Amino acid sequence: MAFGNLYYDGFEQKWGERLEQLADRTGIKSLLIMRSTPTHMVAVVSAGPMRDTYHPGDQGPKSVNPGCHKLYCEQVVNDRTPLHVPDASVDPEWRGNEDLVKFGLGVYLGYPIEVGNEVLGTVCALHDTPFDFAAGAPSLREQLELLKRDIEQDLAAVA
Repeated sequence: MAFGNLYYDGFEQKWGERLEQLADRTGIKSLLIMRSTPTHMVAVVSAGPMRDTYHPGDQGPKSVNPGCHKLYCEQVVNDRTPLHVPDASVDPEWRGNEDLVKFGLGVYLGYPIEVGNEVLGTVCALHDTPFDFAAGAPSLREQLELLKRDIEQDLAAVA
């Protein structure tokens, strides 16, 4: 599946409403579906109170670009595993992250979106203060895991 296939007609509308409802229920500042390219992470769907911070099509440069710090989502894609950053401001690995430096979003939980054997991007949550992703029933962590599976099934069906 090509990188561009994370965009299909109706994808943003289909998933945007679900992300917005999830953000409203949990109070998380930003929920995103991101697409990975070799040099950037690209916003596909943005929801939550900070949805205007990340517009569909906005790009964050990966660390392969000179002078750029590693992005949270970049690590998720590279490692093909979930990533939880409880507080980037006190973590030497993440202090220079663009989401923290530019937008004050130093709390992160993200999951890879995989179809076939290819990581296409991520589904992730960002916040500006410590956030308990395990709180609630179902927790935001559980809801993101379900969202990841549902997106993967959707993309596999249109592949």
